[in-house]
Amino acid sequence: MAGTTGTRTESARRGKDRRPDCIRCQPAARQAGRGGARRGARGGAGRERRGGAREAGLALRQTELCGCEPLAETARTAMAAGSAPGWALGVLGVVYLFLKLDFISCSQEIYGAMNGNVTFYVSKFHPSTEIIWKKEKNKVVEWDIQSGLEAFQSFKDRVYLDIGSGNLTITRLTKSDEGLYELESPGVRNKSEFHLKVIAPPPSPSTFCSLSDDGNITLTCEIMEAGYDIDGNLLQYSWECPPTVQCHRGLSPSEAYVLKKSDLSQNVQCIVSNPLFRTSASISLSTCVPEDNTRHRYVLFAILPAVICGLLFLKCFLGRHSQ
Repeated sequence: MAGTTGTRTESARRGKDRRPDCIRCQPAARQAGRGGARRGARGGAGRERRGGAREAGLALRQTELCGCEPLAETARTAMAAGSAPGWALGVLGVVYLFLKLDFISCSQEIYGAMNGNVTFYVSKFHPSTEIIWKKEKNKVVEWDIQSGLEAFQSFKDRVYLDIGSGNLTITRLTKSDEGLYELESPGVRNKSEFHLKVIAPPPSPSTFCSLSDDGNITLTCEIMEAGYDIDGNLLQYSWECPPTVQCHRGLSPSEAYVLKKSDLSQNVQCIVSNPLFRTSASISLSTCVPEDNTRHRYVLFAILPAVICGLLFLKCFLGRHSQ
């Protein structure tokens, strides 16, 4: 069965990582860090210290890539302590030990389209005699070499398990499929966790405009369809304006300002997007100003060249007459 892969991003962003795997490792890291720091303080110099520094740098990079910000912050703080290199190497050595012993897992955030398919790709998987996928500690699918494959609850007839790679594909996604998925198998070295977010394409937005007292135009873009599940963290607004229109972002991303000296015969486009989908709507600036104002502006544009030509002709005529 072919699966369409959801867009994946790193779940841990700086200052926002509060995943359970990172939280669990903090107390142990602090306790082990104190002992490692004492041992590091008694350590020697020269080759030992240089080797420890290389391992410490590798540990810091791995914690940052993994997304465990608490351990990464501990490592950065220790590296900054230049007056106590023994303590720094001790703490970073403990972080490196945790990575080697697989106490730290890297969670991935996966986006799946409503009614579509998504695949969880497992890294560093070795063929095994048993594979279990769970969602929030409840079994999704289970396979072992003796009993074969069994899917559970609402996942029956909707999952495909590749026993060679450990990859899991879920089809016909619904909102209830959202949550934390975890692979349990002797064939996986590192703990594999995936946080699934199921999102639907946003409906076409509606655009509105209003004219201020100073003649500038305020544009507003909104999703008006009832029942659409708007996730404010995922929905993004942007504006596209022609070169002859001077646009500026408003007080919120769904607003834009257009200066009155812009070409009001043009259209401005509002774009609404999420990690998987994009939709847009256009608004004509000419509908944002009174019809008389627009007509007067066009008449002025038509008359102005004629007036200039008339003045030039009059100047030439008077010049010849004076001669």
